[in-house]
Amino acid sequence: MEPAIDSGLNTAVERYYDITLDLYEDLWGEHVHHGFWDPGEIPGLNGADRHAATDRLVRELVDYAGVPAGSRVLDVGCGIGGPAMYLAGPLGCTVEGVTLSALQAARANEKAQAAGVAERARFHQLDALSTGYPDGSFGVVWAVESLMHIADRETFFAESMRMLAPGGTLAVATWSVRDGELDEDEQELVRQILVHQVMPDFSSLEEHERLAAAAGFADVATVDWSSSVANSWDPGFAQIQQFERGRTVMRDLARERGVDVLGFFHAGPLMKKGFDTGVITYGALRATKPEQDSSQAPPPGLVP
Repeated sequence: MEPAIDSGLNTAVERYYDITLDLYEDLWGEHVHHGFWDPGEIPGLNGADRHAATDRLVRELVDYAGVPAGSRVLDVGCGIGGPAMYLAGPLGCTVEGVTLSALQAARANEKAQAAGVAERARFHQLDALSTGYPDGSFGVVWAVESLMHIADRETFFAESMRMLAPGGTLAVATWSVRDGELDEDEQELVRQILVHQVMPDFSSLEEHERLAAAAGFADVATVDWSSSVANSWDPGFAQIQQFERGRTVMRDLARERGVDVLGFFHAGPLMKKGFDTGVITYGALRATKPEQDSSQAPPPGLVP
């Protein structure tokens, strides 16, 4: 079955990251994703700054999913390559990164060259649901905060299963939504976040787990990291206030790049409210491709 590709959504996601690439990098540094803190830690006081915290999230996912050193990794939604620099550097992996944004792929390749890992980390403008990589190409499929942009998550898990070698690892970190019914105000908050962040919808962590199991993965598990990452949207960490205080800067950005660039700034307080109310959650998923594909197993009674 050919993957269902939403070209309109892909174009919107590509544009969003093209027009915000320098904003994210200038404000957040190498990693365009959440940070990770221990309970009670406050960034800049008794907790890590944003750079150290985002580095830590990568290490936490490596540890949680059990990513083996030296693996061949497909980095889905690689962004500007922050996590890949760790995977290809200290962890010694070989990384193929894919993103819808040509500008992100180019920047990630520049960073790999500067870091001396260009031979082990390459980045491409490709749709994660239609990469063209052969079956069993990777030991790890890695997706940090990219699954929210993919509408057809069922196909994501199926493609991950196809591209993984037997025994391979799926490692996901993702924004999510509280499982169960939301009231009208909660639904409106989610709707606004989705619009400003160019996302089709959210799945709960429980739904991610069900989709992975339905795709045939074994040892599927999730962990809720909401309280560990929520500091990411505190104004001091997000670093967005410096722009919000300058109306001229905001106006000039809108004129230069289009008004949709302002979604970057509106998302901060919305995400903080989402975490504060428990509507928005965040977690990691790990799963393993079985050593033998059950669809290829001989029927009962025919095993020698």
